[in-house]
Amino acid sequence: MSNKKFDLFKRLEELPSKVYVILAIFCIVIHVILCTYTDISVATCGLVLIVIYMIAAFAIHLTVNKRISFFRRASTASEEQNSGVIYTFRNMLKLPYVVVTENGKVVTVNNAMKNIAGAKATVFNSDISLICDISLKALTTRFLENEGAELSEDEEEEIDVLKDKKSMCKVNDRFYHVDCHPLHSKGKLFYLLIFNDITELKALSETHHALHTAVAYVVIDNLDEIAQYAKVSYQTEANQVDALLKEWAKGLGGILREYEKHKYVLLLTRQSLLTCVKNKFDILDKIREIRLGDDNMPITISIGITTMGASLAEREHEALVCLEMALQRGGDQVVVKNESGTFFFGGRTKSQQKRSGSHSRVIATKLCSMISNSSNVLIMGHSNPDFDSIGACVGIASLCLHLGVNAKIVTNLESENFKACTGRLRELADYKNVFVDSVVGLEESEFGTLLIIVDANNFKILEAPEIANNSFKTVVIDHHIKKEEFEHEPQLVYIDPSASSACELISEILEFSIPVGTLRKEEANVIMSGIMVDTQNFTRTVGTRTFAAALYLRSAGASPEYARTFFEQAFEDYHSEALFGTNAEIHNGEIAITASEGTGSPHDRVAAAKAADKLLAVKNVNAAFALVLMGNTVHISGRSNGKINVQLILEKIGGGGHFDVAGAALSEMGIPEAKARLRGAIDEYFADISTSKK
Repeated sequence: MSNKKFDLFKRLEELPSKVYVILAIFCIVIHVILCTYTDISVATCGLVLIVIYMIAAFAIHLTVNKRISFFRRASTASEEQNSGVIYTFRNMLKLPYVVVTENGKVVTVNNAMKNIAGAKATVFNSDISLICDISLKALTTRFLENEGAELSEDEEEEIDVLKDKKSMCKVNDRFYHVDCHPLHSKGKLFYLLIFNDITELKALSETHHALHTAVAYVVIDNLDEIAQYAKVSYQTEANQVDALLKEWAKGLGGILREYEKHKYVLLLTRQSLLTCVKNKFDILDKIREIRLGDDNMPITISIGITTMGASLAEREHEALVCLEMALQRGGDQVVVKNESGTFFFGGRTKSQQKRSGSHSRVIATKLCSMISNSSNVLIMGHSNPDFDSIGACVGIASLCLHLGVNAKIVTNLESENFKACTGRLRELADYKNVFVDSVVGLEESEFGTLLIIVDANNFKILEAPEIANNSFKTVVIDHHIKKEEFEHEPQLVYIDPSASSACELISEILEFSIPVGTLRKEEANVIMSGIMVDTQNFTRTVGTRTFAAALYLRSAGASPEYARTFFEQAFEDYHSEALFGTNAEIHNGEIAITASEGTGSPHDRVAAAKAADKLLAVKNVNAAFALVLMGNTVHISGRSNGKINVQLILEKIGGGGHFDVAGAALSEMGIPEAKARLRGAIDEYFADISTSKK
């Protein structure tokens, strides 16, 4: 019986005796008064009062006893009911539960909780952390969020983990889903934590997750091209590649089928994919060891693989997208897409030119059709345009003029590079109103407008990203390695990292699209300057198709001597470039690093690129990086002679680019910190190579 009920019963039992005394005193007083002030005899008055007293006392006795009997019956029923509830919770309820204070101290537990957690962990006033591996605040996250409670960083991290695992915690060797219910008693806050065993369900879920089917596409990158170049038969090497791929698939427990010459589809489990990721897809290195011809050219493969998609058909489509990205990044690599994002492996072999005339003709035909069916065309390159970006824009504008479609080039009209290479071109009547800034370009954009992006595939670095984000029809033509998927897939994508420049790709398109003699020499000179700047005057990243493009431009009247005049620099730029040579250092025996605080000139980035190019002339230097501080951002220019992939190195710190030409920008830091991050990326790159060789 509770204290309150006991006090009530005690007061009810003591009430009659008190009432009797009061009633007797009252009767005596009445007797004295009546006998004193009236003529009633003492005996008669006393007898009447005694009768009244007895009747009143009897009535009080009956009333009090009736109330006491009612409360006793109610109390007995309540105690029996409470005893039943307590018995049920403690003995009959199979779900383990524990009641804790707001500080996480154990108040009470049932037998099921004692069985799973042990008697030591469930002792009264022990901490909840002895039972499960998550703090009380993490377990009570929803209630705390509603109450506006402040959490520490560690507790917020625990809550994030808990949300991801759907309130799951571990007790001894088993896993439980925890339901938390706040309780209030006597103004104090308690929590009822109910533990639901999900160990078997978790194991089943993990098994299902591990056996989830991943779809992959595998292609041999360059077998036909190498064989054509080396003029040898490749049947033996093709059989070796086929045998290695089948052995690899068999070891993964997967299914490999060749659906076309040198093209395969692979089905494997997520668990097998995880094994490949841990091994960093060593199949790339095994295939690369197969050589062809007297020059021992390596054969490479590209793989696109994904676990995304509710059905196999959706995964098959996503795998093709991943494969296309791997090829657009230069081949010899794997692109993996899963719930966590897109990941890249490999890419340590410089891509060889794989374009064929027929492929360029197909692109040219489709591009001309899209231009002809558009109301107008906007052409745009990246911000801070170089000669390759400007030249590619001019080439597309020439094609639009030939097709009779109004075209505008969106660029920075104040750029020194723009002024240097388009001086004569802007004097032509057709080009007086072609070049516009981003404001006018946005006004020109409408539903029927075709946007053609050149020399860039990252919309964030475009001259006017807002135009690209609001474009209904987009074409991308670029030679830089594709770093990530497009947010909105363009209608036409032509990305070839094996090309020396965007101007080389545009020259091929023009050759297939416009009649001989249509391209003006002023246009040809600007396009030629783009090829020259990206090949360092035909000394780097040059292939047979590069010279073919230059020959086409030369036949249109381009003069390399005149194009070189675009590169003349002011004395201030020469001074900026000279600052880089005073503190160069060699890292890892073959990588040169130099840095400059800059002069405040907008051309410091160009000076950094030239400084990196010059360092490649140093003996035993296979890659060079030049860092320059501009405002609160350190810009890094990376160059390679083809032995080291500077794009992979700078991708590790948020940059990107091409195999032997890449860049990065590190904000809110100085030169020393940027150097440290660059060295770390270089060391990680070589560590990856060393691991793959083991």
